[in-house]
Amino acid sequence: MLLTIDVGNTNTVFGLFQDETLLHHWRMAARADATADELGVFLEAAARHAGVILSGSLQGVIIGSVAPPLTAALARMSRGWLDVDPLIMHAGLDLGMAVRVKEPARVGADRLLNAIAARQRFGFPVITLDLGTATKFDVVGADGAFIGGAIAPGFRTSADALVSRTALLPRVDLTAPPAPIGDDTISAMQSGILLGYVSLIEGMLARIKAELAPHQPPVIATGGLAGVIAPHTDVIDDYDPHLTLRGLRWVYERNQNVAI
Repeated sequence: MLLTIDVGNTNTVFGLFQDETLLHHWRMAARADATADELGVFLEAAARHAGVILSGSLQGVIIGSVAPPLTAALARMSRGWLDVDPLIMHAGLDLGMAVRVKEPARVGADRLLNAIAARQRFGFPVITLDLGTATKFDVVGADGAFIGGAIAPGFRTSADALVSRTALLPRVDLTAPPAPIGDDTISAMQSGILLGYVSLIEGMLARIKAELAPHQPPVIATGGLAGVIAPHTDVIDDYDPHLTLRGLRWVYERNQNVAI
């Protein structure tokens, strides 16, 4: 079995694969001060609850992270609790995909992993839309290379900023109001936050697709907030909540013999 670890700004997600099949996945808050032992206790308990003993049964471990302090703790956890030297995802590995941007090493691991997984499943060109703490649009061009994308604040991040910087606006449930024109403060905020974000997504995708014309690439969504946005737009062609984990599995298969 292979343990894949996706470290985001908000959550850390563990995925356990048997060949191409995702057997189990577990999620915990991504705390920068988490220790290797805390991580090990969580993972061992989650795995045991699923009827799995990880130690001694893993082919390997791969970590893709946007939080360097947590990466180091997870690497120590892998060595100390699982007795496995982890492979750390970075742009210098064999990705099976050219990275044609100005500074490949500065591209977030999650962005590359999403692009790799979408490219493998849907071919190219293809666009990934990751809806989480940030909203990330990433593009694999017609020649199969990663060519960049766009990053915006996530819509929950934007909502939190709006409330924290205004005296009278309350926190609201991030659900769609009955109509775009809100007839009270709550519905007006819900319209601006949720439907406004849908418009941002649709507008950005239209601009990106215009640059890729005459190709009409599919849009593959992932991320914890994709389920909130997807019902309100028809620009998303497929939704895969585990896209990043699948990218990690694929990168590991190409690089499992790389020295740590």
